[in-house]
Amino acid sequence: MPGTALSTTSLPTSTRSSTSDARPLQTGPPPRSAIARLIGLVRLVHPFPSALDAVAVGAIALIAGSDVAVAARLALGMLGLQFAIGAANDLADAPRDRLSRPDKPLPAGMVTPRQAQAVLLIAGAIGLSAAAWAGWAALVVGILGLADGLLYDFRLKGTAISWLPFAIGVALLPVYAWLGSAGGLPAAFWGIVPMALLAGWVLAVANALADIEHDRQAGADSVATILGRDRALAADAVGLIALQLVVVASSVLAGHVATALPAELAGVVFGWIGLRLTASPNEQAARLGWEVQAVGIVAIGAGWLAMLGAAGLL
Repeated sequence: MPGTALSTTSLPTSTRSSTSDARPLQTGPPPRSAIARLIGLVRLVHPFPSALDAVAVGAIALIAGSDVAVAARLALGMLGLQFAIGAANDLADAPRDRLSRPDKPLPAGMVTPRQAQAVLLIAGAIGLSAAAWAGWAALVVGILGLADGLLYDFRLKGTAISWLPFAIGVALLPVYAWLGSAGGLPAAFWGIVPMALLAGWVLAVANALADIEHDRQAGADSVATILGRDRALAADAVGLIALQLVVVASSVLAGHVATALPAELAGVVFGWIGLRLTASPNEQAARLGWEVQAVGIVAIGAGWLAMLGAAGLL
């Protein structure tokens, strides 16, 4: 293989100086192909949650009454910001990942730290520029969201309150989308933001459950390692029940169940399928579980906002 020392059985028998054939020992990960580097860059930015957040922002912007162009700018801004936060996450976790997640892009050598830093800066700049294009209010919330994500990545991840910036980040999504679309927030956001915080708590617990074994190996705290698997699953279930009850009950009371029913029903189903997967001891199933829960929460949230709009509350 290229870059490895020659064995003694394969040494040349000619009288050429050995220095002319000497090659340096490979001390790091082997060289990667262009395709492998591309895959590494895609994985670096955490494409699923980043894209889901962007889709959620675009959907909320459309519900708020913005045209497609504004919704697309807001979604692009959120995508860039989430890409930056994802790259920062892997940079911050690199020392720990070398022990517990050697398959991730940085410890596997698919991406270099300098490349990851470049992605962070470029994606962050694109995200903030797109947010500014949508208006100063969206830019301010975008800056807050980026700061919240970086605080999570570099300071609070692996601590007992790591769930808090996660939940705040989810709560900022509807604020960012609505301000960028309408320039202000209706009174109903006094109820929407706490619900988004609750949704963020549910997803933070599910995400921590997916990483519980790796966090234990690395000696890092999370809501799952502190509560233990069973209590964390119970907390996830209670949060999911509370979220769904409020959404469905408020839709019934407002008399606009039909408006919200398809999305809310999909959200309920995906939420419980995700919880069931999250309860699995299989790491891949648990990771899929939090992603399915995230899809369910976006669906039920979109349905709820559409219902509030139809009821004249937004």
